[in-house]
Amino acid sequence: MRTLVKDLINAKISRRGFLAGMAAASYGATAAKSALAAVEPFIPGSPMPEGYMRSVTGTGSDLMVDQMLETGAEYLFIANGSGLGPICDSLVSRPGKLTLIQATHEGQVVSIADGYAKASGKTGYCMFSRVGSPNASSNMYNAMKDRTPLVIIADHADSRSEGRDGHEDLDDWAEGVKPYSKWQWVVHDPRRMPEWIRRAYKLSNVMPGGPTHIRVPRDHLYAADVTSTIYSKEAVNVSMDLRADPGEIERAAKFLLEAESPLMEVGFEVSQCHATESVVELAELLAIPVAQHSRSFHCDFPNYHPLHIGYLLNLPSYHQHNPKQIDCVISLGTRAQQGMEGFMRGRRIPLIHASVDPEKIGRNVPTAVGLVGDIDLIAKDLVQAIKSMASDRQIRRRTEDRRTKVATYSTGKHAGTLEAGRRSKGDPVPWQKLLYELDQMMDPDAVVVEELGRGERTVSHINFSPNGRLKIGRTTGMALGWGVGASIGVKLALPDRQVVSIQGDGGFMFGQTDSLWSMSRYDVPVLTVILNNRSYEATRYRIMGGGDAGSANRDYVSYLGDPDMDFAILASVYGIKGEVVSNSDQVRPAIERGFRTLADGRPYIIDARTASWGTGAGLTQYQKFSVADLRSRKV
Repeated sequence: MRTLVKDLINAKISRRGFLAGMAAASYGATAAKSALAAVEPFIPGSPMPEGYMRSVTGTGSDLMVDQMLETGAEYLFIANGSGLGPICDSLVSRPGKLTLIQATHEGQVVSIADGYAKASGKTGYCMFSRVGSPNASSNMYNAMKDRTPLVIIADHADSRSEGRDGHEDLDDWAEGVKPYSKWQWVVHDPRRMPEWIRRAYKLSNVMPGGPTHIRVPRDHLYAADVTSTIYSKEAVNVSMDLRADPGEIERAAKFLLEAESPLMEVGFEVSQCHATESVVELAELLAIPVAQHSRSFHCDFPNYHPLHIGYLLNLPSYHQHNPKQIDCVISLGTRAQQGMEGFMRGRRIPLIHASVDPEKIGRNVPTAVGLVGDIDLIAKDLVQAIKSMASDRQIRRRTEDRRTKVATYSTGKHAGTLEAGRRSKGDPVPWQKLLYELDQMMDPDAVVVEELGRGERTVSHINFSPNGRLKIGRTTGMALGWGVGASIGVKLALPDRQVVSIQGDGGFMFGQTDSLWSMSRYDVPVLTVILNNRSYEATRYRIMGGGDAGSANRDYVSYLGDPDMDFAILASVYGIKGEVVSNSDQVRPAIERGFRTLADGRPYIIDARTASWGTGAGLTQYQKFSVADLRSRKV
């Protein structure tokens, strides 16, 4: 759909062509008409309702800032760059309307904006120097994989010198970010500045969302006495009712109703569509066991719910208690890839795949039914269709035995996990103990920002639910260097909720100490907990533990213990208090001190020396090398 919307507002296709394209992509007629109505005001030549626009005269920067404010922007996340000079001038005459939040690295600018957008549901705006774009690309990639709505702006070579491969310039900057953004543009006329801002904003929000990228020549930002049209918030915030085809809904409902051993898998679109409650209702209606997709930055189904069985990798354990083989799968808001090909390969299991993105459906696993639309509406329509096909009594009779078996497995699994965490102790700290204590001590509505190599750790040990704790991270892109900055954006979006960032030592060293500067400057009360096992543990699992590619005999890349980092000392350089925790008895007191510091309005760091697990856990080998030994003179 994003391609159709882009082509429509760029006048490459007609309204009729847009409706035909939506139908070809399996959207229902209602959804197609709703999407057309949503983008109608942005089609060139379309009449605008009264009050939707106003004329403004000022610098190019003034026009850009005014249009950003109209879309609801409260913050502009920035890094160093002389191209931001005009923005500073514009803010002098707009006091208190737009707050600049600065980071010292463009990648962290994007991660802060990304965390803010994920937590607030609003678009994150960020801007930096044009030569910072390569630094930003890793977290742009993460945002694109998560479909996070971001508008990313960079200054650009002056229009008079553009295209000469001159100072801080390339022939085509936009080409480099195409894989990481839905849309890219270079502004060629300061009068059209508001047009490109609103277009970037709209395209970033049209589901499936994602980052957009605009580059603005500096002379256009400084251009004076420019008159243009600013569009109101009402003109750019139009909701779309994306409903799946009713006939396909009925087919899917019949598959689910007739299945003796169905399985539901949920992914991040469930949370993005605010569909958790309706998905829970669907699962409870038919007592469908629910697996969390392993590549989701949210916990998309309450993980302590009696129907939640963990990740797909938990299926062998689940089958030990419930040996009946899966005979129908419904995948809601996932890419239907990670782990699914394995257990469906060679079996005639009908797959119902629902997504707001038609490009996902059928891409990796053949589908029996494809449902394109908003996941919340799809789940609600499925509930209604199922209820129209069978009475409450018939449904209860078909699902009663399965409901009991799944609940017995799930509650036993959760109880065992909690007990293991409670009993864990020793030196170094068992990570299970650390997560257990956090689960016991965090506020009921705390937000956990997680960037660990094995995300199932948090989902297994910390209770998340729609009205309780919120999980944000790890990104589906899994490019390291995101979590600390993201936690700043999350706290900014949700200042009245406790925020805990759980980070691996390897990920923390991926340029994330830069974000401690921002965290300290802006008094961001986040508790950062680093699971420091002196190893890239996920990498070691894959290298030493084997998989489809086999198993290596040596691993020279995962050990991080030389030098042995003290992250609490590192944090102190930025004026942030912290401590090293090396024994399980120290965990609870350290967390208590951390939360007291947060209550005082300051961040805190716990460097938890945790135990390594699995194949190669005691690994300390690497190819030792000394440049000093190469010298023939001591210089």
